[in-house]
Amino acid sequence: MPLESTPHTTLRTAFNSVISGCALHALPAACFTVFRRMRAASVRFDAVTLLALVPAAPLSAVPQAARSAPPSPGGFSRDLVSWNAVLSAHAQNGLAVDALELYRRMRGPDGGGVEPDAVTLVGVLSSCAYQGARGVHFDVERYVRERLPSFRTNVQLCNALINLRCGSLPRAQQLFDEMPRRSIVSWTALITGYGMHGHGDIAVSLFERMVSEGIRPDNVAMVGLLSACSHAGMYDEGRRYFSTMESAYKLRPTLEHYTCMADLLGRAGRLEEARELISSMPMPADGAVWGALLGACKIHSLRPGLVGGGLPRHHQPQLLPGLILEPGHRRRRHLAAVPCAAAKTDGGRRRWRWTKMDKAPPVIEIGG
Repeated sequence: MPLESTPHTTLRTAFNSVISGCALHALPAACFTVFRRMRAASVRFDAVTLLALVPAAPLSAVPQAARSAPPSPGGFSRDLVSWNAVLSAHAQNGLAVDALELYRRMRGPDGGGVEPDAVTLVGVLSSCAYQGARGVHFDVERYVRERLPSFRTNVQLCNALINLRCGSLPRAQQLFDEMPRRSIVSWTALITGYGMHGHGDIAVSLFERMVSEGIRPDNVAMVGLLSACSHAGMYDEGRRYFSTMESAYKLRPTLEHYTCMADLLGRAGRLEEARELISSMPMPADGAVWGALLGACKIHSLRPGLVGGGLPRHHQPQLLPGLILEPGHRRRRHLAAVPCAAAKTDGGRRRWRWTKMDKAPPVIEIGG
């Protein structure tokens, strides 16, 4: 029976069920085909529709669909759940600027008096962290303290605040200490924050404290820890944690962990050891792994071919494609820059010009 012939009272539910089923089976094109039929049949979609579309959304398809919906009685009802669904769709698609603009509209005349809740603020804070929007960040923090006095009991909201505050570690640490209970995400956010600022010793201490309190680390926490060791030049600690991942924490190293170790070894000048590590990986190396090694070669003024007699022959064909075919990757320059810096050849200079990235224009918040 055609979907449009379903009785009107159950039509929206029927469309939502079909969209959810398509999303569950990873059929994004089918999701949006059904959604277009829903709009063509003048069926008013709701937050349930948008939440079903979010996992299937290619780039900005969900935000565009939601933004085009009118707030009229025959269109899209903008209640709190609806605002949260649309804002989450923007945030999860990496459209931080649009998510923040939605938050401003929600707080303005377009919001219809709807007040944000913890779900809204988690999405906004993640967008603030991505975009570096300090002005909105402070506005959200004021709102949280004034309107949600018990916010410290909301672990997800506190995690988002800690992640955003990692540019100011004392404030992040203070909030962390004030939380009555913490999740693995709370610990990981703070460990990563200290690691990014070169405080590897504090990151390691936090990690050990987390384990002593009975919280078992996951793969993301181990990435944060190994990265902290790398940035702080803590070779021995990083090597020890990596080698005991499986025996101590039942975690099998992933590509991200190998990338951290290649970076750690490269920064320490142990290029031969880094090469051997990459050769022994149980999975193919990607651009990030090669970029870590090649970046180290550049730092130590070595040609990649001179590292331990050269890279393994069966890996060499993957070396150039692994990086050049990743547009916009920040490691992409290292690939061409290392041979050029070492060889100083015209061919190398031509390759450098050919592989140069197109930089995205920066976004700077005024008055933040």
